[in-house]
Amino acid sequence: MRTTDTPTLQDFHIEGVKHINPSDALEALLSGEAIMIDVREMNEVIPESIPLDRVLNHPMSVIMDRLAYISRDQNIIVVCPGGVRSTRIANLLMQNGYGSVASLDGGLNTWKAKGFPIRYNTQTGCCSSSDKQPRSSVLIADKENVKSKDHIVDYKDLKRY
Repeated sequence: MRTTDTPTLQDFHIEGVKHINPSDALEALLSGEAIMIDVREMNEVIPESIPLDRVLNHPMSVIMDRLAYISRDQNIIVVCPGGVRSTRIANLLMQNGYGSVASLDGGLNTWKAKGFPIRYNTQTGCCSSSDKQPRSSVLIADKENVKSKDHIVDYKDLKRY
């Protein structure tokens, strides 16, 4: 996983935290080289999410309770809207023994600006009354090379990656 010592797409930085640009992050996710942990709260994830297999939601407000569900022997990319929360959580993970952690440089805002996979919920409520499934649309930059899921992965659904 290609990382840098300082961010180039955001101002916020904590010394010692690595950063990964969105292109390298997408490549690492698609190749199975890394997982991504989205630290946004559920009210932020429901309207829009990254529809890839290796993207997990562990909100910042409960991340300490979720550490047991996150394997330490993997590459981890942490994401939030602009890179501030993800940098803080990357630092926290490193302090708790996670060796290969990087914050997504520029956050989800930069990811979306580059046209990378994103799913937008098309309803104000989560589910339709008839099918009880989230209604969403997926916008994918390259449909041939992106594997997607039809739901948000929450910690209760996890196999240990």
